[in-house]
Amino acid sequence: MPFLLLGLSVVLSTGRNLLSKNLSNVRFRTRPFFWCQSALFLCGAVALVLFGKISFGVVAYQTLIYAAVYTILLIFAQWFYTAALAKGNTALCSTVYSLGFILPTLSGAILWAESFSFLDLLGIMCAISAVIVSGLKSQAKEKATKSYYFIPLVIAMLASGGLGIVQKLQQKSAYAEQKSIFLLIAFTLAAVISLIFSLFAKKQGDPPFRRGKLAVASCIGVCFGCCNLLNTTLAGLLDSAIFFPTLNIGVILLSMICGVIFFKEKISKKELAVLILGGLSILLLNLG
Repeated sequence: MPFLLLGLSVVLSTGRNLLSKNLSNVRFRTRPFFWCQSALFLCGAVALVLFGKISFGVVAYQTLIYAAVYTILLIFAQWFYTAALAKGNTALCSTVYSLGFILPTLSGAILWAESFSFLDLLGIMCAISAVIVSGLKSQAKEKATKSYYFIPLVIAMLASGGLGIVQKLQQKSAYAEQKSIFLLIAFTLAAVISLIFSLFAKKQGDPPFRRGKLAVASCIGVCFGCCNLLNTTLAGLLDSAIFFPTLNIGVILLSMICGVIFFKEKISKKELAVLILGGLSILLLNLG
């Protein structure tokens, strides 16, 4: 059963990655951008109510703290990943974003004494190399656009890793059964914060906005909410060095294939190197 849930999470996470590409032309920091993000998180919250078996009883103080931290990480992960997709290749962005698994994988060994071998260390080194290679400017024409997606992409990657750590912490706490309400609070807060940002965003320079973008954002939110629920559950069932690498190699490969098929993206030599290093990293961590 855990591996069936893992497979479902890979599909949902990939769907969220691909659909996010359709929001990438909604310019970052504009009101339409924040409207879409608010709709996304709100629909994620609705999905959690429908599928999460929410109990609205007493919520532990520790659960509220985890939810507050998770809210910030959700916002950073989703906002900056969407911003990075505006200029970046889908396969490359998905790879670097998924490499955030390094953080929860290391936390498993440090905080819960989970096994960590020499192969795991090699895997971490490959992952760091992949991030460095992805930030290199291989062509002159890339110089003007690289910083516009690499910096937000790294921020999103670190935030995604933080999400994994908080998922593990929540499932290792005495209130693991409150995972659904923990996620619901986080997604609801993220929706409210996104809406507040839209109120203060400047109107000048807003691109024409199509309401269809809100429908896309809603679909992303459903995928995002469901995969967060699945990932939090799996973080409590599987060791970090098994769960997080396996999840992310599946997302990387499936996103790469779908990016080529649906968006007609071409894989450059540098991006191929990132994909190979990322895949090798996850393979080594699994073998370790």
